[in-house]
Amino acid sequence: MKPLFAYFTDVHGNIDALQAVMDDARQCGTDRFICGGDMVGIGPFTNEVLETLFNMPTIQMVTGNHDEAVLALKLGRTHPESHNHAKKHHQWIADQLKDTYADKLSKLPRQLEFEEENFRFLIMHYPFKNGKKESPISEDPFMPIISKPDTASMKELFGHALPYHFVAFGHHHIVHDFKISHTHFVNPGALGCNRKAEARYALAYAANQELQVEFKSVPYDRTNLFKAYREQQVPDGPFLMNAFHS
Repeated sequence: MKPLFAYFTDVHGNIDALQAVMDDARQCGTDRFICGGDMVGIGPFTNEVLETLFNMPTIQMVTGNHDEAVLALKLGRTHPESHNHAKKHHQWIADQLKDTYADKLSKLPRQLEFEEENFRFLIMHYPFKNGKKESPISEDPFMPIISKPDTASMKELFGHALPYHFVAFGHHHIVHDFKISHTHFVNPGALGCNRKAEARYALAYAANQELQVEFKSVPYDRTNLFKAYREQQVPDGPFLMNAFHS
């Protein structure tokens, strides 16, 4: 059975993990991809990741908080106070970010909605605070992360989205796999940030009037990633490697 698409989120500048997911998804029969944001930030391969993503002919993407915080610095806008702890790192990413990719990033939406095979799909990085869907990143438009997600918290966060069959998001780097009635809430976990040397994503299938989701975890070699952290002297590199990759 051919997947409708492969969904991933939170690449975070990790080109080797991204390539592992792309290769695996294609072996599973799809070259159609949807990304839930945070393509950049944390990892050292900003332009390599964006070059790969923007050159994929059948990809759809939304922006995440790291993407928008980096863009704010790149474009001379206000950086969110809630991200002050990461401002030095975000400035380093912004300084690396090529103008052409900054322009493409700035034109991406925050949310995708579409219908396919009689199913309704909603993609976002994370839910927005009430009335903040169009607010700049400096106003912290995204809801706070719920540390211990369950079906009750999904209903609290995504109550507006219950008419959809597939609600995909990211931001929180752990796996979410919850169902409320006909609505499946899907976060495969961060693709580029994992304590294991594995890149995570999900495949969506439609068969026999049923929507099915397969969560996948693909091993990859982190040698290049750790080498780049050290050689490029990524700000807060030792902390980031420890916090997000070990």
